[in-house]
Amino acid sequence: MLAKTIEPIKKIVREHLIREFFRTVRCPRKNVIDNLLTDRPFDYSAEWRPKFLDAMRWSFNHHRSNSAFYKKLCQKKGFGERRIDSFEDIWDIPFVLSDVFKMYAIETRTDDMWKGEMSSSGTSGRKSKIWLDRISAQRLMFSLYQVHRALGLVSSTPANYLLMAYNPSLDETLGTTTSDIIMSHLTPRRGIFYGLDKDASGKVGFLRERAAEKLRQYVKEAYPVRMLGFIHHICEVIRSYRQKYGRVEFPKDSYIVSGGGWKNIVNPYGDDFDLYAFLRENTTLPTENMRDLYTLIEHDVFYLECAHHNKHIPNVALACSREPRTLKRLGYGEKGLIHLYSPLVESCPALSLLTTDYGYIGEDCACSIGGPYVKIIGRAGVAKKVTCAFTADQYVKDMEKI
Repeated sequence: MLAKTIEPIKKIVREHLIREFFRTVRCPRKNVIDNLLTDRPFDYSAEWRPKFLDAMRWSFNHHRSNSAFYKKLCQKKGFGERRIDSFEDIWDIPFVLSDVFKMYAIETRTDDMWKGEMSSSGTSGRKSKIWLDRISAQRLMFSLYQVHRALGLVSSTPANYLLMAYNPSLDETLGTTTSDIIMSHLTPRRGIFYGLDKDASGKVGFLRERAAEKLRQYVKEAYPVRMLGFIHHICEVIRSYRQKYGRVEFPKDSYIVSGGGWKNIVNPYGDDFDLYAFLRENTTLPTENMRDLYTLIEHDVFYLECAHHNKHIPNVALACSREPRTLKRLGYGEKGLIHLYSPLVESCPALSLLTTDYGYIGEDCACSIGGPYVKIIGRAGVAKKVTCAFTADQYVKDMEKI
């Protein structure tokens, strides 16, 4: 998920700006990238492929021309500006390994001087950093809204929100707060509580017991409840509630949308932890109202589960899996490292991102959304560590030689 934000990026999460944006849901219009942004985020009709090709070609040329890092990478790979002639050429666009962003904040020069630094939560010990300019932020917000609307999470019914994220008034505001605050405006917001905040002594930490009591209050009020944020903290609050009051009897139309924190769930719950079994046992929430969200600081596209728990790929992105040792592109259902593509961000050369997440690309989901989806296997520690043919250390070392 998204993490720490400095002052410039805080402007985008100010409440009145989010409310105004979602009130009108304006689609930004700057270049061919914005042709991908529609109110049909999972439409893969015939005209989509040429639009996506044009957008990726523009994005590639932009980053190659305006990022010294990416230009050197492309030169090293012998990949020039005329190499993207067909849709199939997109798969060959030089990638940046996601772990490289844990070592350097790599920027692409844009004509927008307004930029915010964003970094990941660092649960693996190191934080990724990217730069986000205004047009990129607007695109990501528009895409977030349309994805959640298409999957049934936009509503006119007021809801109470329990955010397992840092209170934005804190200096160490985490970027998961950015996305969670934005998501809390997908309905009229009745109440909000941050589970990561200052305690009575002024120390910042996880307010598990206070969050459980707030959940109890929200349940009694009978308005829909939405729990958003780190899965570890969500489960801990539910477990604390269960110990005091029994199963959580969520009001009708409540949702849990988890994102991030999977690494921290292994120790207390074990490698074979089943989120949906846990929630069925400890809450009354319908299975289809439990959704997991996959996104990365380096690739701020939102892969949200449908009611069948498949994370559909919105049409602003493209994905494949790759064999960990050879990096060969694999077919549907074949397990490997997840490789993500998207032209949305102009201020950071992450248009082609090879992740260290292990999974596969699926198709033919039973829901009505259609299109491909990404299935992550290694997020909860259930997959053994795989060896990539190109480590981040080697990557940065090679780049420094150029």
